Amino acid sequence: MIMIKKLFPFIILLCYSSVCAQISNAYYSVGEEAYKGGAEKMYQDIHDVMIRKNLQKCPKNEYFYVKLRIDRTGKPGLIQDKRTKEFMQKSPCAYDYVIKTLGELHDWIPSKNVTLSDGTLYEFPFFPNDLVGDNYKKDYNAKEQTEKASYEGGTDAFRKELAYLIGEYLADLYKPEGVFELSFTVNENGRASDFDIFPKSPSSEQFVKDINTITKRMNDKWIPAKFRGQNISSRNVIKIRFRND
Repeated sequence: MIMIKKLFPFIILLCYSSVCAQISNAYYSVGEEAYKGGAEKMYQDIHDVMIRKNLQKCPKNEYFYVKLRIDRTGKPGLIQDKRTKEFMQKSPCAYDYVIKTLGELHDWIPSKNVTLSDGTLYEFPFFPNDLVGDNYKKDYNAKEQTEKASYEGGTDAFRKELAYLIGEYLADLYKPEGVFELSFTVNENGRASDFDIFPKSPSSEQFVKDINTITKRMNDKWIPAKFRGQNISSRNVIKIRFRND
């Protein structure tokens, strides 16, 4: 258990940036892409596979939030967590199309920071009916039609709550210095989770685990991202500057 601390030995300055449905790079460093040609090329290649396999529209306009782990060789693997299993139940057609198409894509790019033992996560929303036949539009990118997630009370409220929790619970455990990118997922119900930080350091793995623990204390004050009026998950990024004073 993390002991509660009453002092704040470092000041945390947070600058909110690109709080939207991040289709790429939320787990990658700045300037990196998870797919050659970016998200637009990825969706185009999925469309091409669907045509080649003669896949038809799903009976319903289903949605699947894809979570992949790209290993050091560029091989993708679908994350089979609780959320994925929930999507499998409520969006069986979309899940079926994920399985039938993603294995045919070969232009995945491993992160330069991936190690031998792990991979880098990559997430994106998948609406199969948007990519079927004539429904597909050139340069399609679900991000462009997505209304970004927002926090109740504005970004300053989120900034203050996160800074308070880090200072209250983690201030005496870590002494980070500099600017970091903190990414996290806001799901369809407005719950923030799966926090990660970049650049990495020897202590960042445990630091991220502790951040994921303390942020469970935050109330669900997020308004989820929306795609054509439908709540969807989104990957979001904030920049954090740690300064020890």
